[in-house]
Amino acid sequence: MYQKKTPVQLDCGLQFFKELLNGKWKLMLVYYISQNLKRPSELQRKIPNADRRVMDKQLQELVLHGFINKKTFHTKVPKVEYELTELGEKLLPLILTIEQWGEENRLVLNKAMEKDPKFEHVV
Repeated sequence: MYQKKTPVQLDCGLQFFKELLNGKWKLMLVYYISQNLKRPSELQRKIPNADRRVMDKQLQELVLHGFINKKTFHTKVPKVEYELTELGEKLLPLILTIEQWGEENRLVLNKAMEKDPKFEHVV
């Protein structure tokens, strides 16, 4: 199992947030699960550029950290669904605020991305 080389500092709430919710798709996964997209295939269709392996790993981490629950249905064809926990529900207003901020500042942020070489491939 992977172990970080530097110890995790948890001196403030932002550090907890960063450690537990740092991941390319985590906030989007929480948001889409709140929008009633519960199955991994539905989430994959909504975020088509997400690597399925990465998305599955981040879903597992969200379950481990208590933001979502995983329900497994033992049917002939096994089925999995996700739902938000109380902790995940409490995260939603923050996600919606961040999304609104991104929309309100889209022009400025696009200009900033144009200047940054790591965003060359972004259209």
